[in-house]
Amino acid sequence: MENKSKILVVDDKGIDRYMLGCIFGEEHDVLEASGGQEAINVITGLSDALSIVLLDIIMPGVDGFGVLEYMREKQILDTLPVIIVTDDDSEETTVRAFEYKVADIVIKPYEPRIIKRRVENIIELYTYKKKERLYGG
Repeated sequence: MENKSKILVVDDKGIDRYMLGCIFGEEHDVLEASGGQEAINVITGLSDALSIVLLDIIMPGVDGFGVLEYMREKQILDTLPVIIVTDDDSEETTVRAFEYKVADIVIKPYEPRIIKRRVENIIELYTYKKKERLYGG
């Protein structure tokens, strides 16, 4: 049996983690972090095993931008895609997130079929890019 890809869902709201877990749980292994520091700990240990990170921006303590900053410093953003999943639809947040080269931004509330397709497309793209990097093209 093929290994399921791993998705890290980072959100301080349990209901949002639960909803994303329901959307992706059948086809993927869903890992959860309830805050930025917990996310950094998971990413540090599993960055090569993760397929994608779904990251909320607004969290107490280390927020989503703190996680993105850590990933940029460790050069993880080139190989591990991040989709921002947030309530904050301000232009400032969108521009700042894309400056970190996130793969996409999805504003809550999201339509499950749409976020699922976006995540699948991005995982597929990054898997292809990883193979290209490893084997040349």
